[in-house]
Amino acid sequence: MQKAIIDLNLNVIVGIANAGANAEKNQLLLDLPDDFQLADIAEWTYDGHGLVRDPSALLKQAKAARKARIKQEAARLIEAGDWRLNRAREREAAGWGTLAEVDAALAEREAIRRSSDAAEQAVDALTDAASVQAYTWAVDVSVAIPRRMTHKQFMARFSDAEIQGMLNAFGDNPALRPWWERFSLARDISLDDAVTQNGVQALEAAGLIGKGRAAEVLAGGPAHG
Repeated sequence: MQKAIIDLNLNVIVGIANAGANAEKNQLLLDLPDDFQLADIAEWTYDGHGLVRDPSALLKQAKAARKARIKQEAARLIEAGDWRLNRAREREAAGWGTLAEVDAALAEREAIRRSSDAAEQAVDALTDAASVQAYTWAVDVSVAIPRRMTHKQFMARFSDAEIQGMLNAFGDNPALRPWWERFSLARDISLDDAVTQNGVQALEAAGLIGKGRAAEVLAGGPAHG
């Protein structure tokens, strides 16, 4: 008599075994129900006691399989771009590139992750197995590239006179001193960080840089002579 091969990790029928077969690791052999039809195999699940027919099982199984493939496809896309990230990091470390190149590669990878997450959510919203099996996805979630730069690159946005004025003032300015100390310890600076933005604007408010200079520095404007 044939038996159902149950995958105990998924609690679904993964095959049919002939009499005398032995179960492999993480599998269980069960007698087939009298009303079992091979065409409906995906509708049968193991509930811990026996086989039960669940019309929604096919949809659940299709969703699980499609989401697993989406994860695999996303992982392959990320792996395919490893060389771009490695190259950008090596160039930046050697001084031939910038953090912007690194962040562009990181944003590309994050776009893949967010797109695959959105695709899995879209699969969950589908209501029939045929639609799930036919579903395709693409990297279509845009990710803004962080605006980071090294400490040295950020300081280059200020003129020598501005830097000297700031250094002279920080010792007597308890409001700005903590910001400067934190800034001095940072390896890189994010222009989108509220701490960076508030600190640069405070420099302008304190008269340590000219009117309108905060916006120039945060937007990437050149240092004034």
